[in-house]
Amino acid sequence: MDVRGLAAGVFGCMKRCRECRVCFGRNNSLEESVEKSLEPTLWPRLRLECAGLNFKRHQLARLNLRFASLISAVDVPEAGGDFQTYQNFQCPEGDSGVERARAAVEQATERLLQRLLCTVADLDSRFATKFLATLASKAERAEHRPWPGRRFHYMIRLDSLSWPPLYPAPEADSDFDNGETEEVASSTAFFDEGEAGVLPPGWLRVKPAQGAAQQAWAEFLTPSGCLRRDRVVERFAMLLSQAAGTNTNDSETDESRVCGSPGKVLDAALLQQLLSQIQPQHQLFYGPSEAQRCRPPDPRDFQLAVVHENGAGPVTLHIGFLAPSLQLAFPPDARNIVKVHLHVGVALSGWPLGPSTFPSRLPLHHPLALLAYQSTQNGYFAVAAPPPPNLRCEERRSAWAAAFPTLELELDEHFCASSTPRRTLNVLRHLVSRMKKEANDDDDSESLTTVDDYTLRTLVWQQLERWTSVNAWEPASLAAHVLLALDSLLAALKARHASHLVLPDCNILCQTPLDASLVAKYGDHEEAYDAAMVEDTQLVMDCLLRLYQAGTSTSPLPQGVSWDGEEEERRAAALEAALLRRWGNALNTVSPLPPEMLTSSLTRFEKISKFCCGQDTGDPPTPEQFSSRQLDFLAKLMLEFLRFTKCCYAPQYKEGNEAAVDVGSLRCSSGSEETEDFLFLLQAVINQALGSAAHTTNSKQVKRRCRQNTRRAQTDKQQVWQEVVCDSVRREPLAIGVLQNEMALVRLLLKWLFKATELAPRALKRRLANFLTQLWATSREAVWYLPEWKKHRQEAQDELNAMAAFCTMLLNSQEGWTGVAVLKDAAEKGWSWAKSAQSELVRSGCLQFVLAPAKGVVRRCDVALAIQPSPRDTSPTQVSKQVSRSRTLPAKGTRPTNISQGALF
Repeated sequence: MDVRGLAAGVFGCMKRCRECRVCFGRNNSLEESVEKSLEPTLWPRLRLECAGLNFKRHQLARLNLRFASLISAVDVPEAGGDFQTYQNFQCPEGDSGVERARAAVEQATERLLQRLLCTVADLDSRFATKFLATLASKAERAEHRPWPGRRFHYMIRLDSLSWPPLYPAPEADSDFDNGETEEVASSTAFFDEGEAGVLPPGWLRVKPAQGAAQQAWAEFLTPSGCLRRDRVVERFAMLLSQAAGTNTNDSETDESRVCGSPGKVLDAALLQQLLSQIQPQHQLFYGPSEAQRCRPPDPRDFQLAVVHENGAGPVTLHIGFLAPSLQLAFPPDARNIVKVHLHVGVALSGWPLGPSTFPSRLPLHHPLALLAYQSTQNGYFAVAAPPPPNLRCEERRSAWAAAFPTLELELDEHFCASSTPRRTLNVLRHLVSRMKKEANDDDDSESLTTVDDYTLRTLVWQQLERWTSVNAWEPASLAAHVLLALDSLLAALKARHASHLVLPDCNILCQTPLDASLVAKYGDHEEAYDAAMVEDTQLVMDCLLRLYQAGTSTSPLPQGVSWDGEEEERRAAALEAALLRRWGNALNTVSPLPPEMLTSSLTRFEKISKFCCGQDTGDPPTPEQFSSRQLDFLAKLMLEFLRFTKCCYAPQYKEGNEAAVDVGSLRCSSGSEETEDFLFLLQAVINQALGSAAHTTNSKQVKRRCRQNTRRAQTDKQQVWQEVVCDSVRREPLAIGVLQNEMALVRLLLKWLFKATELAPRALKRRLANFLTQLWATSREAVWYLPEWKKHRQEAQDELNAMAAFCTMLLNSQEGWTGVAVLKDAAEKGWSWAKSAQSELVRSGCLQFVLAPAKGVVRRCDVALAIQPSPRDTSPTQVSKQVSRSRTLPAKGTRPTNISQGALF
């Protein structure tokens, strides 16, 4: 389920060819073009407002080359990691023994953790979790990270309280109806302020639904019916301690409710997509291998310690490895201990409301809009983390932190390792890891106190939200984005506030836990927090001053870093810059600008945007100037926007079974049903256009907050204008079936947006005109990636349908039928999931498939290469095992994608 948005083409990094050559112009030589390509085209000069430093273009070019050499020479640790110890112990190039030992340690850690969680579920079924969700993407886990102090972060999803449920309500004709009733809607709810008191931004309260869920968690509830975070964490830590000292049970686990199979370890984003888009009977997992089944992990073979602080923060599991074969995974001077952080969480439906939240503040013409709208439809999490002591919070014990791993992991995985956003993050990690406190030079493990890796990732995400043009993310802009991110970090440290990506009022700096020795030194948490902020501010400022000097001097690179890749880096940057220029020229040739937009600088390939400066951009494009390809793209964008809007207003449980807020309740009170549906869509787009323009993250955000009184005065005019637009729509009846035709609906929507712009007041007219102009420019560029995006989505859906047909075969077959011939046939036809299973089967020689179609129903299927029949053997026994045409999957690329059960047998 790796579905990518259309923004991959806008921000996607082109492959760097080492052998090919590009003609850079008749009058310019290759060397001149190479030198020019290292200078960013968007920044003739760079002014850091908070630091007060001015970087010229040649300084940015030199820093860009230095940063590129640094991240290519060393592996970058996460912020807060032990950089010096890692620098002294790096994995030698091609040392397969160390890599195998590290992989074995990670596999043993996950298998042991799964075993402990299965025992926890047996001790208390309320804490059962069917999946083990990681808080790191697959790409991040595959990267080389420092092993001294290596940390693993996992989400323990409480399935009995989470959305979506593991097993929806069974249908009447279902083959797996076990007589039990499951709730389809979410069994939890949240509210920001209520009877329990005020909550700080970024925290919420969880309330089980009335009935069985509330009775099951009665001992953990407050008088107001909210779930107490501290008691839940303490109970989980106690169960984990009991599981660590309990003898292992060799019997097979109930895979319908616990995570006993290795194939159930996946990231949080993929987990939510899996539960919301794939039916339980079509979820196929890898079971334990034959060696793992012969000797499952035993907690007595490890040194285990469970650490938690009275419900504050995650439960930490210290695992000490005693096997001599795993000693290579750790440096000689470090202990063989791995820290595993277990975050107890509840998955919630919906999304936080508010015009300033992400992606509500994101305009429709933003390149990441489509990806953001898709990612937010999978909900978010309430994690057991307390508010910081320096924040005011009533009933602190029932406060849960809001976490958005699905959106964050999608944003991280969207960019490849060689893209400028990922390279910017790696440079920031390297610089922050090298910031040492002058007072503690002897302690190499010291770095920034209040800045962690999540803060650096947030800085990069905010850069992506602010800079939307292609030129802003060319390879030559690496140094500019690093400096801008450091300047933003400096401003946040001075203001004592760093905004969260989704919730801007939430301060992520105060969520970093302080060292106990630092708090004991100052005697108060708030004083220790202020002192740490002052020290971190000075460290970041010193780093910027050193970078300013490095950009002007010709001093050698740091020890361990060479200039071997200088020429290659220069040529790669020149090649990509030339490709971007050619792409802009080709785009202007194939799809020229309208006459009234030739003087506008709102296109992506211009240096300065008049919209960011608040200038007028002229008349907006008319609906007739949108091509059919642009309308197709806008139709997909509007569809995802409507789904996101419905997700924001998703029904939530309320005390007393009150009616939940639904999208239908936002319609107007009069008019036909189709007209009111169209009016709702039109008003949602207009409000989003006006709201996104008012909440765009830029340098004038602080000034705009001071103009609230002026905005309140314009509210009456805006309401009168919207009523006039609604009356005009109602006077013109809609054509029959216009809402069912996506292209016709988008044409009609653009028509009324253009009319609403003409009827709008002067202040609103300029904002709507800018919105339509940028929407035209974005759709003009994104349409070239629409076929590839559709192809990826269709291929993903075909893969799911083919795997669903294979699961149906396994469930409906007789006991003992393994389907190895069908698996081989599917792999030969090009199905990716079958190829992956076949590769695993060839590697291990035996493979087990696990299916849990219903609660309490588990089907295991062992597949071995030895049972594959010979084509010359025609005995009745072998003939019955051969695959028949009725038990084959369709070839890849054939249609229709839906396979009926009758076509399989």
